Amino acid sequence: MKKIVIKFGGSVLYKENMELNVDRIREIVDAIIVLHEDGYKLAIVVGGGKLARVIIQASDVLGHAATFKDILAVESTRIHALLVIASLKNKAYLLVPRSFEDIGKALSTGKIVVTGGLQPGQSTSAVAALVAEYWGADLLLNLTNVDKVFDKDPKKFPDAKELDRISAEELLDIISKQEEEPGKYALFDKVGCEIIKRSRLKVVFANGQDPSNIFKAVKGESVGTLVSD
Repeated sequence: MKKIVIKFGGSVLYKENMELNVDRIREIVDAIIVLHEDGYKLAIVVGGGKLARVIIQASDVLGHAATFKDILAVESTRIHALLVIASLKNKAYLLVPRSFEDIGKALSTGKIVVTGGLQPGQSTSAVAALVAEYWGADLLLNLTNVDKVFDKDPKKFPDAKELDRISAEELLDIISKQEEEPGKYALFDKVGCEIIKRSRLKVVFANGQDPSNIFKAVKGESVGTLVSD
């Protein structure tokens, strides 16, 4: 029975105008339920996305310390996690874990476990990698708003190339070049990449705007970018 960790955030949850994309959330939830009914064990990690950025922007204006911005970002991820839990109904563990001890208890129930962030200063990308490592997951699927990982930022470099397969070391090199701030983890973060590298996790980055990619990645079909040594 395969263990799958699926991570997604605001790029999948929201439309451009800060409106939640209810149809896509429903499609992703339906895909998760199908996998669960097919016998897969599932843990879901949800990011803060646009909600986190809006709250952090307000926190900046109000002059809050960086620690408070981190705390607010974590709480925003838990709101999203609750949204997914409610959508999964009786298939999901009904509480949002707030520590790894909580995650361990939740995973032991056989329910679909949905979590957000765990502590200030730690991205949900790092949480997803840690959960995959802790659980011995067969796959970490990171749903993004792009089809594949690029060798550099395609928004800044027109000659950026899509990558079908890379090593954890190559992923870390790419991610190390992006800025990291609360609520602004563009693709993944360095801590998460280090965990992927040390644990030799199999990771797929795929476009979450097409929920059929979830099935393709889980079934081992060619989709997105595979990170594997």
